[in-house]
Amino acid sequence: YLAGMRKLMTTVSSGACALATLTTLVTAEPPEAVLSTNQRAHITRALHQLNMTEADLGFDKDVAEPRLALKRLRACLGSPLDLPIMGDEALAAVASTNEGSCWTLAGHWLELPGEQGLPVSVTGHKPSPELPAPLQEPIAAFLNTVQSAHTSLESAFRRLEPNARSRLAAGFLGGTFLIEDDREAYAALEQMGIPAAMLDDVIRKQHVINPQPDASNTLDRLESIDMGALLTAAQAGRRALTDLAAAVSATEAWPSSPLALPSPYGPILIGTTGADHYATSALLILDPAGDDTYEAPAGVAQGLAHTAFASILDLSGNDAYLSDGILGPGSALFGLSLLHDLAGDDTHRAAYAGQGVALFGAASLTDDAGDDRYEARALAQGAGYAGVGILRDRGGNDRYNVGYNGQAFAGVRSVGLLIDDDGNDRYTAGGQHPDYDRHTHRYLSTAQGFAIGMRPFAGGGIAALIDRAGNDVYIADVYGQGVGYWYAAGMLLDEGGHDSYQLYEYGQGAGIHLALGLLSDRAGNDVYSGYSLSQGCAHDYAVGMLFDHGGNDTYTADHFSQGLAINNALGLLVDSAGRDGYFALRTDQSQGIGSDGRDREYGALALLLDLGGKDRYSAGARDGARAIRPNHGIIYDVED
Repeated sequence: YLAGMRKLMTTVSSGACALATLTTLVTAEPPEAVLSTNQRAHITRALHQLNMTEADLGFDKDVAEPRLALKRLRACLGSPLDLPIMGDEALAAVASTNEGSCWTLAGHWLELPGEQGLPVSVTGHKPSPELPAPLQEPIAAFLNTVQSAHTSLESAFRRLEPNARSRLAAGFLGGTFLIEDDREAYAALEQMGIPAAMLDDVIRKQHVINPQPDASNTLDRLESIDMGALLTAAQAGRRALTDLAAAVSATEAWPSSPLALPSPYGPILIGTTGADHYATSALLILDPAGDDTYEAPAGVAQGLAHTAFASILDLSGNDAYLSDGILGPGSALFGLSLLHDLAGDDTHRAAYAGQGVALFGAASLTDDAGDDRYEARALAQGAGYAGVGILRDRGGNDRYNVGYNGQAFAGVRSVGLLIDDDGNDRYTAGGQHPDYDRHTHRYLSTAQGFAIGMRPFAGGGIAALIDRAGNDVYIADVYGQGVGYWYAAGMLLDEGGHDSYQLYEYGQGAGIHLALGLLSDRAGNDVYSGYSLSQGCAHDYAVGMLFDHGGNDTYTADHFSQGLAINNALGLLVDSAGRDGYFALRTDQSQGIGSDGRDREYGALALLLDLGGKDRYSAGARDGARAIRPNHGIIYDVED
């Protein structure tokens, strides 16, 4: 692994699930299922045409023995129709009236024992007379809850020595930002406090013949992090910030000049109704209004520098959250970062990482309203590695741009969530990291619901991009839009609007190398464009699914797409309604084509189902008929 993210990023193509009861998720109206009873019935009928049953979907795909692989994902490889249940759980969590539902979901997905509850608040902090009277009690209550969060946070990392933390950070960040070739990134990490000797060691280990010993050391360190305690701290911190927002939202008595107060856990900064500028680390920055600027380390929980908890609460204004260093506002490294912006058209721009990213920690960025802009190089916009990273934007027409590893990204032992509740949004990923191994003219995206393990040593986590409304545009290059790689699960769930999905390779509901990928689009006239290995596709002991539930849709590809499976995998595309068109340049390698297995033990299974409307297929299948395709494949079309 310490051969670095260079190897991870450039060799990516080489080489009983049940719906759990999440008792804390309370929704006004349960979301529709990703896999409906009707869809499942037709899948059964399509399998019958191939002289198969649902049991035949469970052919062996779990053939490796990585560490830290989630049991749920291993089970789903054998019971693929349970994969959509994970999508149901994600949709239920984001529709919940419980503010902590996403953290509860993360604990459930990471298979942590029991439910991560809230520590009891203490009452040791007294109101400070230095504050305006309406703020005294709310700040004291905030500190009381934060004390509990700090206790859990310290417990999460107590088995990890400072030197071990620095080595984890150096290895992961040095590999991600390719410090051997990027001296600016090298300097930025050194400025962050990581010794040059440690960074040089990372570069040296990129060229070792046997990476296994260093990978084992890395995983030993990851396993020493108490994820349950980490999520307990996150729940307590979230509650502290949520209660504070409710308590001060109607306050009019704010200081005329910025106010700084000490606390046992770091400074507390109180802003004015004017345009304030913050550029220092703090436990809490509370700002009532104005077009404010937050520059890192503001909003950064940098545990290597003993700033383990950082939070920002901004009530209104068109604000800018900026960083030139490795970590930007809304990022956590061995710590907990919480950022909540209630209103305004905001700009979030990070030179490297930020915006709801958790690296060996927990982080959440919530933006309640406004047309917002998010930009970062990598590790951003709902990303986690050995942690949980969440970005939630509740309204407005938003723009998300990331180079790679973002927009719902999850690595080993992690959950990454990007949730956008409303608006016509645009997601772009790529343009930063050339895909050296396959296509020198293309770029890696690894985004928009992308999860990955540490091949071959460890399984990955779970990532979900959830867009609940609006006409949205998704643009990625290589790896994106609901992709899992190496014992991981990546999902993109779009619940409404006329959407456009553009991708070059590996995505739009794709499982690659013993992993699971899912794309679900609820409604609208949608356009899916890919070159290869896309649109309900799976490769190498994997599962890939695309469900489109309504609208007149168009699918275009070159090859290896549209309900396609190769090398012991299952590919499934189900379009439930509307007048649809399926167009592929190489029809002998698309549209319900399976695999004969060649020199492997068995072949692959591929299903393309259209359950309504007048449809067209470039493969020559007739509307309303069943067309058996080569090597365990079928195009199954019914009029209604």
